[in-house]
Amino acid sequence: MKRLWLVFVAVAVLAVWAVPAFAQWGEETTGNNLRVRIGAFFPSKSISRDEANTWLAAGVDYVLQRDLAISEGYAADLGVSVDYYGSGDVYNIPVLVNYWGKVGSGLSYVAGVGIGFAKRPVSGDTKTGFAYTVGLGYDISMGQGSGVKLFIDARYIGLTGTGNEHNGFAVSLGARF
Repeated sequence: MKRLWLVFVAVAVLAVWAVPAFAQWGEETTGNNLRVRIGAFFPSKSISRDEANTWLAAGVDYVLQRDLAISEGYAADLGVSVDYYGSGDVYNIPVLVNYWGKVGSGLSYVAGVGIGFAKRPVSGDTKTGFAYTVGLGYDISMGQGSGVKLFIDARYIGLTGTGNEHNGFAVSLGARF
């Protein structure tokens, strides 16, 4: 439980620290490069659900390149993310490179690959494996122009090397700064 609070506090501190820095950029950047998400993770394996049916899901994304691909009604960004999915002593921390596609009317999708660092249920051993995610999202604008933008995100997260113990669905509410 202490680790859960530590992750939550770290995400909050990062957001508080980063928001003023992005605000100082003004017109020099397109803004909204930082994304912070918090929500619930639902593991797909029963051995993981024995730990808890719902785990904490938290993540931070950073856009490295905006408008990687642009066409009428479509745009895409490339970036990195660090997430935490866990309950008690069991967790997965995927570090991913992501491709975010944006389709008109606020719909978006994400696909990412990278490496995951996990602690397994029951055995308690730590593993490292190939991590991946695919998901859909919906943007909710708040304020004018490049103000804070909220989004809802639903993802499937997977990790190899743990017998699918860290695979499942996450639903999150996030903000772009």
